Order: sequence, then structure tokens, then C-alpha cells
Amino acid sequence: MTTLPETASRAGVLSAAYRSLTLGAVALISLIAFEALAVATAMPTVARALDGLPLYALAFAGPLASGVVGMVASGLWSDARGPAGPLWTGTALFVLGLVLAATAPTMGVLVLGRLVQGVGGGLITVALYVVVGRAFIPARSMPGSSSPSPRGGSCRPSSDRSSLAWSSPISAGGGCSPASP
Repeated sequence: MTTLPETASRAGVLSAAYRSLTLGAVALISLIAFEALAVATAMPTVARALDGLPLYALAFAGPLASGVVGMVASGLWSDARGPAGPLWTGTALFVLGLVLAATAPTMGVLVLGRLVQGVGGGLITVALYVVVGRAFIPARSMPGSSSPSPRGGSCRPSSDRSSLAWSSPISAGGGCSPASP
């Protein structure tokens, strides 16, 4: 990923230096959000048409569960090799899942498509966190030693700025040391 000049790091998110990045991120998140709203609206009709009412709940819960898998994979992948791989792969998987779900002849295929969408959405979401952490947050604002934990104690800092995506979830869990007695 290209490092932006110091003057650009102080510019707004719609300045020339950030405009493409901002609009791309908003477009990807909007795609995922719109799909979720569209599915909620259409699912009752689709489930009846595909005679798939027994799988109705799985068509909703499956993408959430597979999205968690995608999020974890994206965090590890982004930390190891940067966010480009999980971002492109997530977008491809999300679109593949859309095509599978939209052309599904049975409810089982629709659920499979939704599971693929979930993995893709999870990959995209965390990769975008990493992109935002790298592009919009200047190096001088990164913590130097440790940040306070919401439960007391401190959280171990990351040696890589891409791990910024995990700093909030980790501060609520395993990455924090307990408060001293």
C-alpha cells in the first residue's frame, strides 16, 4: 500500500488524497448493508418459493457465523501480508455468494450462497479496518507502549500498524493483562 504524504494525512476524508479510498470503502460497506436489507425483505417469499421454510433461520444465521470465520481469517491475513489479499478475495467471495444465492434452484444452494457471502463480508470488513488504520490514522497517534483496558490493566501494543483493526476487540478480551491487585 502506498504511504500518503504528511500533508495528506491531515486532509479530510474527501480530499483528493483520500477520495477514491473513502468512496471505495463506502461502496463496499454499502453493498454489504444493502444486501442484508434486501435479504430481510425478500427471504419470506424466497423461502416459500424454494419450499425451504425449514432452512429459513439458517439462511439468516449462517452468514453471521461464516462472517466471523472470515473476520478472523482477514485479521490474520492482513497482519501477515497486508489488507489487499483479503479485500480482493472477500469481494470476489461476496459476489460469488450473491450469484449463487440469486440463481439458487433450491434452498440448500441459497444457504450455501449466503454462507459464501458471509465469509466474503467478514474478509472485507476487517480488511477495511486495516486500510483505515493505515491510511487515515497517522503514525504519531499510535500508542507508544500500551493502552488502558476497559477492565483495568493494559493491552499489549502491536508491532504492526495493521493490527489496529484488532485493538478494540482485543482490548475487551484476551489481549489485555489483568489489573494489578
